[in-house]
Amino acid sequence: MPLSPAARQASAFPRLRRRLLAAVAMVAVAAPVTAAMAQTAAPAPAGQTAGALRSFDIPAQPLSSAVGTFSRQSGLQVTLASATARGVTVQAVKGSMSAEQALTRMLQGTGVQFRMSGGTVVIGQGPAARATAVADDGSIPLDEVTVAADGAGGHAGYQGAPNWIYETPASVSFISRAAMQEVMPREASDLFDGMAGVNVASPPQNPGISVNVRGLQDQNRVTMSIDGARQNYQQSGHNSTSYAYVDPLLLREVEVEKNATVGVGAGGTHGGVVMFRTLSADDLIKPGRSWGGEIDVTTGTNEYQFYGLAAVAGRMGKVDATFAVTQKELGAYSVGTNGTLAPSVNAQYVEDQNAVFTGGTLWSGLAKFGWDITDEQRLELGLVVYDTEFTTSTSEGGYVNNNHVRNLTGTLTYTYQPDNALIDLKAQVWANQTENQQYRTARTTYGAFDVDYKLNTYGGSIVNTSNFKVPYGNLSLFYGAEGFLDDASTNSVNYDADDTLTNWWYSGTNPSGERWMVTPFGKATFTHGGWLEISAGGRYDYYNLSGTSTVNAGVEQVIITPSVCTLWFRGVCRRWSDAVYVTNQLTEDIDVQQSGGHFSPEATLAITPVKGLQVYGKYSGGYRPPTLSESVLGGEHIGGIFAYIPNPDLQPETSQNWEIGANMMFDNVLRNGDTFRLKAAYFDRTIENYIALVTNSLIVPGTSTVVGGYQAVNLLGESKLKGIEVEANYDAGDYYAGASYTYINSDYSNNYFVNTDGYTSYTDTGVYLIFVAPEQKLALDIGMRQFDRRWVIGTKITHVVPSEQLGLNSLSYEPTTYTIWDLYSSFKINEQATMRVAVTNLTDVAYVDAMNAADFPAPGRTATVSLNLKF
Repeated sequence: MPLSPAARQASAFPRLRRRLLAAVAMVAVAAPVTAAMAQTAAPAPAGQTAGALRSFDIPAQPLSSAVGTFSRQSGLQVTLASATARGVTVQAVKGSMSAEQALTRMLQGTGVQFRMSGGTVVIGQGPAARATAVADDGSIPLDEVTVAADGAGGHAGYQGAPNWIYETPASVSFISRAAMQEVMPREASDLFDGMAGVNVASPPQNPGISVNVRGLQDQNRVTMSIDGARQNYQQSGHNSTSYAYVDPLLLREVEVEKNATVGVGAGGTHGGVVMFRTLSADDLIKPGRSWGGEIDVTTGTNEYQFYGLAAVAGRMGKVDATFAVTQKELGAYSVGTNGTLAPSVNAQYVEDQNAVFTGGTLWSGLAKFGWDITDEQRLELGLVVYDTEFTTSTSEGGYVNNNHVRNLTGTLTYTYQPDNALIDLKAQVWANQTENQQYRTARTTYGAFDVDYKLNTYGGSIVNTSNFKVPYGNLSLFYGAEGFLDDASTNSVNYDADDTLTNWWYSGTNPSGERWMVTPFGKATFTHGGWLEISAGGRYDYYNLSGTSTVNAGVEQVIITPSVCTLWFRGVCRRWSDAVYVTNQLTEDIDVQQSGGHFSPEATLAITPVKGLQVYGKYSGGYRPPTLSESVLGGEHIGGIFAYIPNPDLQPETSQNWEIGANMMFDNVLRNGDTFRLKAAYFDRTIENYIALVTNSLIVPGTSTVVGGYQAVNLLGESKLKGIEVEANYDAGDYYAGASYTYINSDYSNNYFVNTDGYTSYTDTGVYLIFVAPEQKLALDIGMRQFDRRWVIGTKITHVVPSEQLGLNSLSYEPTTYTIWDLYSSFKINEQATMRVAVTNLTDVAYVDAMNAADFPAPGRTATVSLNLKF
């Protein structure tokens, strides 16, 4: 049960003591495990570096680009004879294995051989490569060599994107752990500020995030997952409904697929897939060692009080383990002072320049255990925990809701990657529970309540890839299936006995019920000569939904004491006592049962006319069935202000998605060793039966009562989202420049049927709430590296032109164009220690984030300092 603000304040430690205790707790977790690892497994000799197990994910690609990916993932220096790479395409490699095994599999069938010596790999053509030795003086006798090493920023792509992003004929964005740490995020929503086509609409009081991809979000339109486990939690309110609770310090990377697609996570969605991947042993253990760890602590101004991580991992034989714990404390931040906010009719969230209740506490952690059963098989068990407390309210003196959210995500993953082109198997089962224990203080017309919102989700998937050599090229078959079950429940308990008959207000808006879905899928990809790629496939989604909704069925008067005569005189009643009545609230339960299925095709044509340039066209269909919080919506707004109405006849959304794009990947452009990467796309998405919350009415079944309120309905006609996305990066080592740009034209239908007294009419009344993505977003990241690249200093500039918001979002702060400057710098003290400083919103601009116009102004100037230790 979350404590009231007064109780929390009374029981809190002084701030300095809290931070000290948190740091001590983190070290206490890390130290014993690290010591045990050090005692039981000494570091491997230098000559055995190539034999250590590493995690590889190298797509099929030209050898010239594959060696860079292999070098980064293996930690080895690779030397390649320049003539060797011409016209050679390598096999895909994915899984946990030694560097020698990975390179053998990668070069299988090419005729190219290699030699390993310590931390160096020499790749050459034919048997001579194995005969080539490193001379006594350390020289390598090759006529012409290219050394593949990490890009200056760890990867050559924008925000740390690896090369495969720029070899994929689809809109995919990526952010690495190093890029996340440049400007330590206040919340997970900050991770997407620079990503093209991606925004976050989540109220600043709630640390959960709802990711908007190309104008679509909420109600599972966009799948959000942690280590492959879906985060389907939803809670209806005045803001977004879908929430994922993610701690940035536990993440190693984030990948966003921005379109309807074929594969795990795509079932039942057409907005995209956001994949959060957490730390693993390979992220903490350096090549040649058997254990490793990391401590990261940050503090700052503007109520950025403390944020810290302690993580440790060890490997003993074929078994590895990873543990991490984080702690964060934030206060109510101050908004910017440079400029004037433009409130509309509902802005009441800032008091004394502070955005009320925008702080909170967080504890999170993870534990992972891996077992390399054989060189070809691996089993991994993972658990991620997120525990946060925060308050939602419009003002310090207003009605207060204290929230305690716990998110538990468990995964069990099996991979099987034998030396067989027909098998590259991954199977996973997972479970997720998200629960919000909410305490609502008393209002003027009713007493305090506890409300428990909970969603349990269980799922699994299995996928395999089979590769064949066919006439004129290669054929790859990717196929599998996924499925999940959502089990939602909402329960409330009132403290005031007078509220017993009306506590259904609290549970009806967030209904209880179940929804399950299964999705088989498959795709065939044909490649020819390194310049042509054709793929076609699809997925079939089948869903079943059931639940019960409670609606207002009017009132009734019940006689408690009938009229009686209290004085008789001569047989005539001279005095009557009036009857006593009580008014009871009537409710009606409405059962909702829905099911259906749909096939969504996908096709792609990609051509590489010249080396380093790929152009492609892609079509995909999309399908998004209703969720429980749409079809089974019921109850009333707390306080009985208006009703919510279920819709058993709600139809699934479908979409047609077209995309034309280009990828560029060039090295040695302006100077030797530099890199240029670019990804650009034009997209056109048409959605039919878009589901939105609108004003409507319903005749209660079996009665003549007409209930008016809000209902999820299918909008008539088409909703269209189209635009342009560009992400690019140039890295010359000593300096770099990256940028992203997005333009989106959003046109949502606002026509729908209204049911009144059993009759059907047509209206163009606006919808209750749709989050409209910014019309334009430009992000720049420019910096330089000095002192052997140990010192990095850079600036980020974000310029946003918001769109006009719809419904509730248009009733608060008016979104205006804004430009934000951030500065960041890091200095690598030695191999173990790095110091970082950052200043966000340098010019202290007063602005409202384009996706949160109905909520709060954004934080003002904030400075942070961080220390990262690796051991």
